[in-house]
Amino acid sequence: MQLSPLFPPSVVIVNSTEEMWLKPLCIEEEQLIEGSVTKRQREFRAGRNAAHAALRQLDAPAGPLLRGTKRQPIWPDGFIGSISHCNDNCVAACAIAGEIVSLGIDIEPLDPLKPGIARYIDTDEDKAFMQRHKDLPPRLIFSAKESLYKCYYPLVERFFGFQSVSLDIDASRQQFQFRPSAACTIEFPQNLHFHGRYLITERHLYTGCYLTIAMPMKD
Repeated sequence: MQLSPLFPPSVVIVNSTEEMWLKPLCIEEEQLIEGSVTKRQREFRAGRNAAHAALRQLDAPAGPLLRGTKRQPIWPDGFIGSISHCNDNCVAACAIAGEIVSLGIDIEPLDPLKPGIARYIDTDEDKAFMQRHKDLPPRLIFSAKESLYKCYYPLVERFFGFQSVSLDIDASRQQFQFRPSAACTIEFPQNLHFHGRYLITERHLYTGCYLTIAMPMKD
């Protein structure tokens, strides 16, 4: 499946191969998963190997992708990226920092979330939209907010609940925007322009979003 519609051409997207789930990482990265269960080790290796493959296409310097205090990947200076995985697939998206300020990607199966989880994800507006569009994947709201969170966290460096925002989804164009809810306490950067998109395949849902510098209004 071509994932290029999610991002501009300057973003490199790599879907993990079977080999990437098993290929050992460098010592520093392997130390991050010492003692983890096999499932977690496989997911971590797939994500890091996919990210390394994407960074190589961008001529990024080689080196371990370590982990920040909130378990987020630490990217090489001058580069940005995002990793996501589900039980049977993993994807990484990377770019040179500049025109694109930050990005986020998420992959989900087409199955519904476990019962009860949606009440922590959906606002009333989100629920009403999904009621009107029952043909869309039930995890669309969750996935879009997951990629949105990954996109903004490096900038705001604060946790924000998924009910902090409501989504405006254009199903005909497979795009989405967001609006802070009344309970939102996050100050989203006003000088950045948000772009959100999604793709549906036979087995998975992909969402991606990125931020560019907003052009000043002309008089």
